[in-house]
Amino acid sequence: MITAAGRSSRMGAFKPLLKLGSLTIPDHIKENFKAAGIKDILLVTGNKAEELENSLRQHLDLVFLRNDMYEKNEMFDSVKIGLNYMKNICEKILLTPVDIPFFGVDTVKALVRCSADIGIPMFNNETGHPIVISVNAVDEILNYNGGGGLKGAITNLSLEIEHIKVNDSGILYDMDTQTDYLNLVKQYVRSEKSK
Repeated sequence: MITAAGRSSRMGAFKPLLKLGSLTIPDHIKENFKAAGIKDILLVTGNKAEELENSLRQHLDLVFLRNDMYEKNEMFDSVKIGLNYMKNICEKILLTPVDIPFFGVDTVKALVRCSADIGIPMFNNETGHPIVISVNAVDEILNYNGGGGLKGAITNLSLEIEHIKVNDSGILYDMDTQTDYLNLVKQYVRSEKSK
């Protein structure tokens, strides 16, 4: 699941349609998921939903759900929309916000092997995305009404959490601002040259 309902207010541009190389950010995430063997990929849209969905519509292997209340609610509400849909079709759900697109295929594979309720990747003692959620934990998360969003749910519910060490600094690359995005593009260009 990729959450992409937000307003991109700090970026000054619409994050989901920005590119890394020739691919949009959601395409890049989708390709990494696919390369790791993930079949069902969901994009939760909100802000500029029609524009984003139309730009990605040629990908018949993406499912779109909308958070029509994105202006009034939090990212956790988008997560709940996606979890509610996916709990009936998956054993495990990988989740990332659209602004963390640079994780690698090996990280996804390591997360899929996780047997805990929640698997969180860790690089140099810092946690990042994507995370993996067992379908067994979904109803508890959906029923969580405390503060702190998904992080609050993970912290406050009695869920088994496994931190998975990965050799992948990409799990930490968040792009909230233009500077973040430009740094991510530089990292992407460097990684492509080293292939």
